[in-house]
Amino acid sequence: MKIRKQVLEHDKISYAVDHIELPEGCIDCCEGCNPYGFPPECADTLKEFDPERMAPYPHSHALHDAITEFWREQIDVEYDNILITDGSINALYIINNIFDTHNAVVVGISPQFTDYYMHAEMIGIDYAPYQLSADNNYKFDAYEFISMHFVAEKFAEVSVPAKTYNFIYIDNPNNPTGQTIDIEEIEKIVRKAQKKDVTVIIDEAYGDFMPKENSAVQLFSKYPNLVVVRTLSKGYGLAGLRVGYIIAHKDMIGYMKKMVNPYLVSEIGREVAAEALRHEEFIEDCKADFKEMKAEIREVLNPCIEKLIKNGPNAGKIKKVRGPASGRLHMAETMDENSLLLLYHDDKNINLRDEFYKRGVLVIDGYDFKGLTSSSARVRLPKKEDFPKLLDAIREINSL
Repeated sequence: MKIRKQVLEHDKISYAVDHIELPEGCIDCCEGCNPYGFPPECADTLKEFDPERMAPYPHSHALHDAITEFWREQIDVEYDNILITDGSINALYIINNIFDTHNAVVVGISPQFTDYYMHAEMIGIDYAPYQLSADNNYKFDAYEFISMHFVAEKFAEVSVPAKTYNFIYIDNPNNPTGQTIDIEEIEKIVRKAQKKDVTVIIDEAYGDFMPKENSAVQLFSKYPNLVVVRTLSKGYGLAGLRVGYIIAHKDMIGYMKKMVNPYLVSEIGREVAAEALRHEEFIEDCKADFKEMKAEIREVLNPCIEKLIKNGPNAGKIKKVRGPASGRLHMAETMDENSLLLLYHDDKNINLRDEFYKRGVLVIDGYDFKGLTSSSARVRLPKKEDFPKLLDAIREINSL
């Protein structure tokens, strides 16, 4: 059989599995979906859905209309700027498949969403990542990224000049760290890439946990080389429904539509997802809980200390500042409202996933992300009532 050689030669690395075993007494902190589920109004939409609508092919424009309304305060999004997809993973596969893969390279960040770059490599695209460093707490540096990724000689893993830099892939917020890149920095990257005829893919799978004002969606009309991917699996808790969407210049969307099934996303999926987008208050409540939980984790790992202000108008007053590490476990750069965080340990021989499992917490092994090892782990925050179990595990592992 004439199977693509990359499929034959590459082993796929992915933390996505088709079955999660949750032992009795354990809590799930691995799957990226919202632990609080979805807006309750979605259940009402489901109950009221006319089953007769499942017989024809899906034609509902409810989701397109909801997306347009969702972004109305930021930017006008028209029907031809939208492609609805079966989740954001499917969206990323569609985008990869419209580009010429001959001698192609995608520029990325390491660590970031594993399934994206694995798919790129499977279809013959080389992956050139900018490595985030533990020495800088895995913080993204846009200036360094730009300066490195437009100087061909810097790419140690890719043979240049035979290769062409087709596009840049950035997940914002980043998976696994949960950190957010400011929109000003994203725009600098997109503007620079446009001059090089490079397309920029911004994967905002966890974008509902950051302010809308920080979304790259507001830039797509200025930059035809920009493609933004969103999903309702994370913030809106509809991972089982498989609904995502792409926003881009209408020409780019047109190219994608040539390559896809014209009936992406079921009729019922379109209606329920449209209802979810009307309830941003649901996300705000979740974000408030996640922020509180991360603050507690931070206090365990880097407790605040009191310092006397010696000079200035506040001289003589006491202020609280973040103190040094209390143990050997660290939390990477992150946005507090995001459900994701990356923990890493000073002991390079420790397996954090195993240590958490011993304490009844399921997490994702850092080994499943390029640039990380098993001495790190991705954690998705649980519901507030389950959080004490996670926090106790963090306390214990911090002292190992």
